[in-house]
Amino acid sequence: MILSRTKPASGPSTQSTPAKEKGKQKQMPKLEELLETRDYTGAITFLEFHKHAGKGNTEEDQWIAYCAFHLGDYKKAMEEYEKLSKLDGCPPEIFTNLACCQFFLGMYQEADAIASKGIVSVCVR
Repeated sequence: MILSRTKPASGPSTQSTPAKEKGKQKQMPKLEELLETRDYTGAITFLEFHKHAGKGNTEEDQWIAYCAFHLGDYKKAMEEYEKLSKLDGCPPEIFTNLACCQFFLGMYQEADAIASKGIVSVCVR
């Protein structure tokens, strides 16, 4: 088999130029995109990066706890919810979420006590 020497094996069409590389750069995902795709590991990474950069707030702490809970890391979620429950003006759903974490950790008495501080559901009889 004789190879043709008239056409080079590699040329401008197979090599990438800096202009093409610039267009292919990945963009930083947004938190909403990560949560929509249920990429909780990516969301926690994103949120903790923000937190360590000094840009974190209590809403992002709630999202960290939410993502940790959905990843099955109930202890981390419980620790985050406990921090949030000690803040002034804590919303009642924090206590409900904290009780859920404690329940999954087998802390049934503590979960029952904390759940009484949470949201009262219309399903309770």
